[in-house]
Amino acid sequence: MKRLTCIFAIVLGLATFTTASVVGYSSAGSVTAAGTGLFETGATLGGVALQGVRLGTGVFIEADGTASGTFHAVLQGSALGVSRELTVEGKVDAGTVSADGRATFSGTASFDFGDGTPPLPAVTFSVIAGTDGVVLAIDSTTLPATALATGAITIE
Repeated sequence: MKRLTCIFAIVLGLATFTTASVVGYSSAGSVTAAGTGLFETGATLGGVALQGVRLGTGVFIEADGTASGTFHAVLQGSALGVSRELTVEGKVDAGTVSADGRATFSGTASFDFGDGTPPLPAVTFSVIAGTDGVVLAIDSTTLPATALATGAITIE
């Protein structure tokens, strides 16, 4: 009987500890980043062959999934032998921080193709950020993961 009581107490203790760990986890946090990175060969967007990116962001993510902040990226590349810089100026409105330390956030942005045409005003974007780099999706185009060459990403 003592053995059964001990096993019951251990199981109850483990259940309480596991529940407390899950309940204590919060998807709230913040993301700050500034840096540069290089795209893998073959990355393209709107007919522009992308080589590099400069990015900066400051985002606060609430536990309910709302977020506030900005995301800025300049995608460097070329089209038909002419250098181009595509600019994303985004307002973040949703996000999460996962248990593995990655953050995902999204919103709408103005998007400038860098070709002299007016920027597109309401383009959706999303970012998956880790301390090692980012994955950026603009509208329905997901660009390959970009590791930072300089700078840092902090997720708290």
